[in-house]
Amino acid sequence: MNKQNLLSSHHLFTLRLLLSLLGAYIGYSYRHTSHDYWFVMIFLFTAIAIAPDYYRFKQHGDNLKTLIERLLHWSGGLCAGIVIYAYHNSGRIFHEEAGLIMLLILALTTYLDGIKKDWRCIFVGLFLGLITVCVAYFDSYIWQLALLSIVAIAASHHWNSKVMS
Repeated sequence: MNKQNLLSSHHLFTLRLLLSLLGAYIGYSYRHTSHDYWFVMIFLFTAIAIAPDYYRFKQHGDNLKTLIERLLHWSGGLCAGIVIYAYHNSGRIFHEEAGLIMLLILALTTYLDGIKKDWRCIFVGLFLGLITVCVAYFDSYIWQLALLSIVAIAASHHWNSKVMS
């Protein structure tokens, strides 16, 4: 599998959804440490979002403006996440609240990135927002989110194969 195929919208969408599901499980089982997971995910989702544009820039050198726009967009989410993490470390916010706020920042940053990119990022942003609500208010939600993500991955695969043919 080459880099371009690995960095396809469908593969990155699948990776984001699986990482989100893992985060939902961590939020359910280990609420007191979920803030660490979501903090790391802000960095990882940033790398996932920027990687295709960086690869295209390295290959063709023609999309510098797009790459800079994406870097600026995601750096806003990173800065907000760093501030929330600093608030948590100073004791101004508790563990669970820090995790929910980090998750909400990640959801909003991903959703807004999708407005410029494609429907998959919008879906992941909404999915992360749904995880935020589920972690905050419900006791059982993992299987429902897993089912929703399976349907979304199948739809993405269908969309991807339809566009490729």
